[in-house]
Amino acid sequence: MSPLQTSEAGAPGLALRKIRSLGNHKALVAYALAVLIFVAGQLVSPGFGAFSNIMNVLNISALLGFIALAQMLVVLSGGEGIDLSVGAMASLGAVMSSQLIGGLDGNLPLAVIVVLAVGFLIGCTSGVGIAYFKVPPLVMTLAMASVIQGAALVYTNGQPKGMASPLLKELGTGRTAGIPNLVLLWLALALLVWLFMTRTKWGNLLYGLGMNRLTTELSGIRTRVVRTVVYGASGAISAIGGMLLLSYTGTAFLDIGAAYMLPTVIAVVIGGISLAGGLGSYNGTVAGAILLTTLSSILITLNISEGGRQIVYGGILLLLLIVYGRQKTA
Repeated sequence: MSPLQTSEAGAPGLALRKIRSLGNHKALVAYALAVLIFVAGQLVSPGFGAFSNIMNVLNISALLGFIALAQMLVVLSGGEGIDLSVGAMASLGAVMSSQLIGGLDGNLPLAVIVVLAVGFLIGCTSGVGIAYFKVPPLVMTLAMASVIQGAALVYTNGQPKGMASPLLKELGTGRTAGIPNLVLLWLALALLVWLFMTRTKWGNLLYGLGMNRLTTELSGIRTRVVRTVVYGASGAISAIGGMLLLSYTGTAFLDIGAAYMLPTVIAVVIGGISLAGGLGSYNGTVAGAILLTTLSSILITLNISEGGRQIVYGGILLLLLIVYGRQKTA
């Protein structure tokens, strides 16, 4: 019997339904706030709420949303999990992709395979340190972020080469029926994640691990292996997120993904994922990514400096942690 099925007085599926209901209202709040920001932006700067600008914001939101998925999986698994290496891993994925692809579509399949494999192996290294050697996640992933940054520097010799291929550029900057291709891909990803989290044993297991690790272990689950795989998945997704950054920019630079570390945490928490683990959904993370990108867009429109935006991001995260970031799920 699944750990989720035993956590609510033996009522099958009841715990999972409760989890969804608790997280969904926060996702709705995030969507509503994003709409209000667009309305306010239109009042302050006519054209801010135009369809073309909305699509641009969603396109940038998709980039954050992809990398935030990596963060979401780690946080959802519990155990004080936060992956501070997602930004560095995205940077490594971008520079590796750039050099492996070299502007040629024919090199794209191999680049995807290599980037996924490298990201997964590096993520698993973090997972082993956390699950088997009891290194705190913050310490382990921060140390790995430094290692990854060094690896990117060595790999590129300080000068990233290559560029995105035409097909990859079309994915990052092209549109289909007026909708950015990245947004369409993001919608497909959201559907796949929803199916994975709600229709598979691995999805239920991830919730169970975050809700009550002891119960999960007593159910015969090898929780250390699961946590290692979760961090491996985070690394792989972050690395592919870097490839998507390359698709948008066309070329890569060493710290291209660095700015995504803090926003992924904020997007996850805004969307209702509890930092205690076991609560929330990717729908909420999508909402958080859209809200955060919309907020950033209006701050740029108001000519707020990068430093000012960082203060706003940090303040939002602190407020969210105070309000509901540390809530318990069981």
